[in-house]
Amino acid sequence: MKRVRLISLAAVAACGILAMSGCGNGESASSGSAADGKLEKTAITVGVLPLADYGAVYWAEEKGLFEKAGLDVTLEPIQGGPIGIQKVASGELDFAIANTISASITQAQGAPITDVAYTSSLGAGSGIVFVKPDSPIKAIDDLNGKTVGTNTTRNIGDVTFANLVQSEHKDIKPNWVEVPFSEMISGVQAGSIEAGYAPEPFSSAAKEAGMRQVVDLTTGPNENLAASIFVAGNRFMQANPDTTKAFAEAIYAAGGQMSADEAAVRSWLPGVAKVPADIAQTMVMPNYSSAMDLPALEKVATMLKQQGLVPEDFDISEHVYRLPTD
Repeated sequence: MKRVRLISLAAVAACGILAMSGCGNGESASSGSAADGKLEKTAITVGVLPLADYGAVYWAEEKGLFEKAGLDVTLEPIQGGPIGIQKVASGELDFAIANTISASITQAQGAPITDVAYTSSLGAGSGIVFVKPDSPIKAIDDLNGKTVGTNTTRNIGDVTFANLVQSEHKDIKPNWVEVPFSEMISGVQAGSIEAGYAPEPFSSAAKEAGMRQVVDLTTGPNENLAASIFVAGNRFMQANPDTTKAFAEAIYAAGGQMSADEAAVRSWLPGVAKVPADIAQTMVMPNYSSAMDLPALEKVATMLKQQGLVPEDFDISEHVYRLPTD
């Protein structure tokens, strides 16, 4: 088994949305070439981030689940999901992490990628908007027109915020600016931004730094929202149906094991995500998945349609891989 060289959370936070123009329209691989049980490719490379949301890929590698599936996996650190999407579309990576929002938007624009495995949904309280303790911002309404940091726009932070606001029938429009997660707390402290969005483990770090939570973005319509997935390029999937099947099954096996033993995951996490041991014991964990959940992904697609981020005729089912047992 090849081992991954982990990157720091500071490097992780440098995520940026990359344009997918030029990728071209690709036929969906959700029902690609028939599998015959023999792996077409055993040595694969997976683009990863050392975050709890994508912990299943690290668990599968360390616990021998990939090896059991006949896969020799190299985990390649990347800066973010949008980069992973670009790299699988171009064939530079075989699989990569992504989030459901970025993936759906780029699929609607013609990116030749497919959601191979659904790995986790938002844990309750895992994504917040925070301010300085003495900030005049007290509630969600006070964020209208305020400068709020998020790692990238048209992503989980601003999209779930808009979804929550819409559900409450309010007209609240912050001025979203892109700030790396690693700089979010210092940006709020310095006053360069008036509030900041942070998922775990950054939200726990913000609270430890004395920041005050204003909004929990995992409530209401965002409760248990499907967030984290693994994607692959359609050409790769069509050429490697058994390899794709083996990868998805290993990810789901890992998700099942992690869901069944949260204490073990919390003890294991610091060595993977560089999360301090004390934060790993208290931070909000994602909800790991052991199977594809098409209705959960359709809920995300509906949210994106309501915000005009994908067209009304976008059909996520055309971009989702299903195991024969699904």
